[in-house]
Amino acid sequence: MEEEDAQMAAAIAASLESFQEKKAHQVYGSDTEEEDDEDAFEADLQRAIAASKAESSVSQSQSKPSTSRYDIAREEDQMRNAPSPSRNPATDFLRQRAQLERERLARSRGNFGVEIKDSGKKRSISASESGDDDTDRPAKRLPKKSGASREASTSRPPVDAKKPEGEMFFTHELRQTANRITEESDIRKGVKTFRISEIIGDKAAITFAILSSYSTDISWIYEFFLPETPVILVNQPRESGNAEIKNILPNWVMTMPFLRNGRGAMHVKLMLLFYKGGRLRIAIPTANLIDYDWRDIENTAWVQDFPPLNRPVIGRDGNASSFASTLQMVLTKLNVPNALAAMLVDHPNLPLQSVDMLSKGWSFNKATVKLIPSMAGKYEGWHQVLRQGHTALMKGIIDIGGHAGQTKRKARIADRELVAECQGSSIGTYSPQWIQEIYSSCCGISPEKWLDKSKASRAKLPLPPLRILFPSLKTVKSSILGVDGAGTMFCRESQWNGANFPRELFHDSNSKRGGVMMHSKMILGLWKIKSNRPISSFIGGRTAKDSDVWEVEDDDTEEDEDEEIQEIEPNAAGWLHVGSHNFTPSAWGNLSGSSFTPIMNITNYELGVLIPLSEKLTVAEQQANDLACWKRPPRKYDLSKGDKPWCQS
Repeated sequence: MEEEDAQMAAAIAASLESFQEKKAHQVYGSDTEEEDDEDAFEADLQRAIAASKAESSVSQSQSKPSTSRYDIAREEDQMRNAPSPSRNPATDFLRQRAQLERERLARSRGNFGVEIKDSGKKRSISASESGDDDTDRPAKRLPKKSGASREASTSRPPVDAKKPEGEMFFTHELRQTANRITEESDIRKGVKTFRISEIIGDKAAITFAILSSYSTDISWIYEFFLPETPVILVNQPRESGNAEIKNILPNWVMTMPFLRNGRGAMHVKLMLLFYKGGRLRIAIPTANLIDYDWRDIENTAWVQDFPPLNRPVIGRDGNASSFASTLQMVLTKLNVPNALAAMLVDHPNLPLQSVDMLSKGWSFNKATVKLIPSMAGKYEGWHQVLRQGHTALMKGIIDIGGHAGQTKRKARIADRELVAECQGSSIGTYSPQWIQEIYSSCCGISPEKWLDKSKASRAKLPLPPLRILFPSLKTVKSSILGVDGAGTMFCRESQWNGANFPRELFHDSNSKRGGVMMHSKMILGLWKIKSNRPISSFIGGRTAKDSDVWEVEDDDTEEDEDEEIQEIEPNAAGWLHVGSHNFTPSAWGNLSGSSFTPIMNITNYELGVLIPLSEKLTVAEQQANDLACWKRPPRKYDLSKGDKPWCQS
């Protein structure tokens, strides 16, 4: 087998002889270094050869006993999926990559149109749409892997043989992801976690998949699917920012959405998994499709299964759920329709024939969460603005009854305030007015109430009861992996030292599970008894200096005189948002314009879910403690003693 691999490698290497020395392996979407497609191919080639050699060594020698559940799972998975002697999957992978390489080199560099036969002619699919970006996103760097980390990278627990499709989640499930740092503690404490293999399930049961990730290790995620399974992968666009699609593997199509001038990030993490039984599983993790995110750091994953409709809806569905319609909009913005059209040429019997068939083919009646999207671009008018960014969050909070104007809470508004805890892995450049802006949305307050106020007046307001959670330098140094484990945490010294930077809002971010770095991204909002300190909310709060704040009156509402008809208004004492959004203006957007014509500018593509908590304060508090991934209450930075966040050099 080694001789065959060597021959194949030599053949492919001959086609690349014009290139100079090989660069280090990088994953798609990693912008630490510039990497062209030839280097990515050669790196994947070497990884495939190494995998083939490793398989040979396993079959020729007795492996050592494993003490880790990761190692045991890997061995069982290898035995269950062991290839027949007549077929070497690594060699097949090399042959496929060799053919793709020849096809790719035949095309002009920079043009990745997918050729489709149409009436005897060939045409190329491409797409673009206008957008507007405002800020750059920090570069993302991955920490170096140790030998132990590499050994654990391919470990995956087997699917329960008694349940070929694995565990079902027809009511949504939110869990932290498994990692090698807290594995023993999780088992001892009975902590339920998600592995990517548990989310995907039995690869033989999957008929089609749509995946989205900012950074992607193609050769790693490829192993979780059968070679013949059609997969669409949404990924970070190249530097030009043009929307495009291309074949990357047999039965795999990569699609990239438009980013104007290449600024911003396609940061959405999403899985749509279609199974033979008709079930659709939707997963929104905070982890990228790279082994490091699922092994060495902590992430979060939201998962729910949706059954197929017995009779698909024909024609226009006026009652399509907001969940389904929002998901369709997101997929359209991510350039999935063009990739789907290309995929249908070779796979005409896909369970999803068009994006707008989602709401007509599956039942989303049990979707109790709200999808909160941020799609890169410029949006004008309330109809568009309310569907994107932090104003979409505001609209979702109103829908679940978690807003300041909620009727049951209105009578007690004077003694309640929303405390928001905003946790993530990347820090933005915050202006005082943006902090007020997003806090207003967290309270469920319409921007109509304040949008005509000047930025200068908003900047003078006292800081709201909002906590920014980010690991301190002390926390990073004391973690199990130390600074090497904080390669996906981003805060710049220039941000922290900025003149108007809200340092007093910073709190330490410590995992409840121990010394592991958290790549999760959450915002927790809880209504609490109002403190005696001055506040700057837009819900009628006053301070000693009325000139420093403004009061926004609630809209007058007429009481329903018909006692026989009572509308039950939802009432949530809190909520939790989980998804790809970091707490940054690039992710949540910047709102401008007027109350008559608002304008939302968003730099990144993001997606998350809004989960309502109980209407009872005490129950909501306990739910928050259970669902939040950090130790609560978070420790406030001690600025007088030089407390500072972890900043990469």
